[in-house]
Amino acid sequence: MGLRITGASGIIESNIAKAKSEATSALEKLSSGVRFTRSDPLPAERAVSDSLSAKVRELGSYKRNANDGISLVQTADAALNEVSNITIRMKELATQASSPALSDKERQFLFVEYKGLYDEIARIAQTTSLNGVSLLNGEDGLSKSSSKAVAFRIGAPMEKNGQDINLITLHNLETMNVVPEALGLVNVDDLLRQDGVSLDDVSDIFESSLDSVSNSFDGAFLKVAGFRTNFGAINSRLSSVLNVLDVAHENLSAANSRLRDVDYATEVTNLTKANILMQAGMSLLTQASLPGQAALNLLQNVLK
Repeated sequence: MGLRITGASGIIESNIAKAKSEATSALEKLSSGVRFTRSDPLPAERAVSDSLSAKVRELGSYKRNANDGISLVQTADAALNEVSNITIRMKELATQASSPALSDKERQFLFVEYKGLYDEIARIAQTTSLNGVSLLNGEDGLSKSSSKAVAFRIGAPMEKNGQDINLITLHNLETMNVVPEALGLVNVDDLLRQDGVSLDDVSDIFESSLDSVSNSFDGAFLKVAGFRTNFGAINSRLSSVLNVLDVAHENLSAANSRLRDVDYATEVTNLTKANILMQAGMSLLTQASLPGQAALNLLQNVLK
C-alpha cells in the first residue's frame, strides 16, 4: 500500500507573496503620495503627468510675469495719482495768490509751499522705478534701445500678423515724463528771491492775466491723465490675463492630480486587504502542513 502526501502550500505561499507585494506597493504610494511606484510604474499615465507638470510650471511662470507687470503699472499709477493731487494743490495756491486781498508777503508764503510741491514732483519723477526700470522721467532703465518699451511675456510665443500676441508691451516709455518742466509747471524760484510777491509778479511768471493763471495747469492735468490711461490700460489687460491663467493653472493642476496623486481611501483599503490576506495565508499555511506532520508521526510510530 502506497502513501501519498498532497497539499496546497505552494499555492498558499504564492498568494502570500502576492499579498505582500500589494501591501508594499500600497505603503509606498501612501508614504510618497504618488501613484507611480517601482512595482507599479504606470508608464503611460506617468508620461502624461510629466507633460502636465511641465505645463503647470510654465503657466506658473506666466502668472508671475503678469503679476510683475501689474506691480510695475500700479507703481507708476500710484505715483501719477500723487502727482495729480500735488498739481491740484499747486493750482489752488496759484489761484489763491492771484487774489488782491493778500499782501505781498502773504502771497510769497503761498509760493514757498508751491516750490516745495514743485520739487516733490521732480523727486517723484526721478525716483519712481521698479526693478531698475525708470517709469516717469522719460528714461528706460532696461536698455539703450530706441524702442523704449517694456514687455511682459504671458504665454508661449505665437505670431499673428507679424506680432507676438502673447507679449504685452508698454510702448513709448520715454514719453511718460512727469518732471515739472515736461508738464509745463512754472518754477517760482525767482519769486522766492524777493522780499514779497506782487500781483504783477504773479501775472508775469505765469505769463497770463490774473484771471487765467489757473489755466496754466490744464496742460499738466491732461498729460498726467494720458499717462495714467496708458498704464491703466495695461493694468486692465494684465488683470484679465491673470484671471485666464489662474483658471488654466487650476484645471491643469486638477488634471495632473487625478493622474499622479494617490487616492488615500483606495490605498488604505488595499493595504488593509493585503494585510488580511497575508495573515489568513500564514494561518492556512500552518493548517496545510498538518497532513504532512501526521504522516511523519505515523512513520515514526511504525519505526518504533
